[in-house]
Amino acid sequence: MATLAHELGHVILLGGKLLDPKTPDMEPLTDLLTVYLGMGIFNANAAFRFSQYQNERKQGWSAALLGYLPEQIFSYALAKFAFERGELKPEWEVHLSVNNRSYFKRSLRWLTKTSPSLTPSR
Repeated sequence: MATLAHELGHVILLGGKLLDPKTPDMEPLTDLLTVYLGMGIFNANAAFRFSQYQNERKQGWSAALLGYLPEQIFSYALAKFAFERGELKPEWEVHLSVNNRSYFKRSLRWLTKTSPSLTPSR
């Protein structure tokens, strides 16, 4: 779903001629667009994957990154988008992974403290 959201971003930005394909920040901007389109949760949750495994002979772990932005940036972007829309406790927050939810909450608290003139009325 995260890859599909990112590719849809390409269709909008490049197909709509809103962005030059040679723009140095095209890929991170495309990832940010997924937040604006309402699909940022998928990309935030897919940005970092950690898994552990164990069988009768070995054990270990693996980590993988997907996309062009780290979890912290996705979570901040989601918080900023929620803040600007007046969503201080968005219903969709429960769908964020544990790390992303923590980054999201911290970002939303910081935005509320440092942007008193923009504090939502809801």
